[in-house]
Amino acid sequence: MSEFMFSAIILAGGSSSRMNGINKQLAPLDGIPVVIRSALAFQRSDLVSEIILAVPAGERQFYADLCRQYFITKLKTTTEGGATRFLSVKNALAQVSGECDYIAIHDGARPLISTADIDRVLSAAAQHGAAIAAAPATDTIKQCSGGVITSTPDRSTLYAAQTPQAFRKALYLSCMEQLGSHAENLTDDSALLEQCGESVHIVPVTACNMKITRPQDIAIAEAVLQSITEE
Repeated sequence: MSEFMFSAIILAGGSSSRMNGINKQLAPLDGIPVVIRSALAFQRSDLVSEIILAVPAGERQFYADLCRQYFITKLKTTTEGGATRFLSVKNALAQVSGECDYIAIHDGARPLISTADIDRVLSAAAQHGAAIAAAPATDTIKQCSGGVITSTPDRSTLYAAQTPQAFRKALYLSCMEQLGSHAENLTDDSALLEQCGESVHIVPVTACNMKITRPQDIAIAEAVLQSITEE
């Protein structure tokens, strides 16, 4: 067990706007809801002391009952998601235990995250103050303006930001205070620290950590799970 206390915030309050009416958080992935698979990965981590789940308005009890059904004993509470990602995190932060040293923020729609990768990100955050899961860019990336390519960045320097993203709680709260309302439209948690000039360390993931955003992603994720089972 870590000498520090880690609280995991799992964000599950999105609109699932690209899922053709399917709530991606509750979509069954090989028989287990997507968000539950995410929560179970944190449940299994010896570094995580508590889980706070941010969910759609009016559905807190439903998700709490669902977590109990799958024996997620580290669930401290559920909170309502906000109008933006930042506001959802802010609502959840209010429920984090006072003795918590570090927070880890994770997309509920990334159900394939491994506990080993969670622990690597959290350990890096404890060492450096801030760390995020990321995947090296495999495609050539083009910068464009008005539909025209303006530059081709060196792919070796590019990473796709993923979650979990973990931070020393006091540092995260300080950056929240510095940016105020300017932070409300940030789509990436580590960007909050970047805007304040703080260093954030990259932890390359070792397993598939895809995000469920479209209906076909469920079939892809199930195929990944099947391949893991067959190894």
